[in-house]
Amino acid sequence: MAVRDISVDALVVRELPHGDHDKILTLLTAEHGRISVIAKGARSVRSRILAPTRAFAYSNFELHRKGDFMWVRDASVIEAFSSLERDIETLYISQYIADVCYELSGENVPAESVLRLALNSFFALNSGRYELKKVKAAFELRAAAEAGYLPELSTCASCGATNADAVYLDVMNGSLKCSECIAKGGGAVADGEMIADAFGTRRILLPLPSGALAAMRYIAEAPLKRLLAFEISGGAAEAFFDACESYILNHLERGFSSLNQYHELEKLAKKIKTGQKNDVSTRKNDSNT
Repeated sequence: MAVRDISVDALVVRELPHGDHDKILTLLTAEHGRISVIAKGARSVRSRILAPTRAFAYSNFELHRKGDFMWVRDASVIEAFSSLERDIETLYISQYIADVCYELSGENVPAESVLRLALNSFFALNSGRYELKKVKAAFELRAAAEAGYLPELSTCASCGATNADAVYLDVMNGSLKCSECIAKGGGAVADGEMIADAFGTRRILLPLPSGALAAMRYIAEAPLKRLLAFEISGGAAEAFFDACESYILNHLERGFSSLNQYHELEKLAKKIKTGQKNDVSTRKNDSNT
């Protein structure tokens, strides 16, 4: 096979140790999609390519093909995104975003839109200006759109209503359903999540308060640089977060260990917070005794 050299800007979405000092990297590029490369000596603290070959770094790579493998000849950092490792929650969300981008891309398939979305999300996380869940949810829905899975969010899929009092996201069918059409179809919402229609078909239905639906509609159409220029809070925010995550996971038909780790951390934080509140309440009761 002929030797071929290329220069490409790429985001490091995966890194694996190889031998004592080397790495195998998965790069996400606009022109070539995913590229697997070997970075010789990249694990050494004295290596000149240590920084540009770290996970989440956006770097320029000089690549050299020899035989069946691409090798990193040289690399330089364009954007390090060094703050993505400032805390464990941000790190897990960053890895989850990288994992989804890996899943949505392929070798020798241009991935400019996916790369731009990943970079936009990493810039937002790196800045520390946005709520983690907001960045995650906006990424999830826009990633579904880039993959061709965007749900129809304008009207109820059955009756065409645009202003129904109660609306649900039909996750598997990528559409909206109003409560009246669900009832007419013989279904009953159980805990706002799952129904079985008259034919026994199970569907995932998630409630979308008006604020959650408005946020999803905004994300579907907003310019990428303005993707996070919306406000959402309270119950609408929680419904929005749940809907975006459920939607992308069900359409990709897989889970991610990085996301599971993030949720485990959430549970632990909630448990600790609840314990602290209970402890404060106990101390107050004891002081009043």
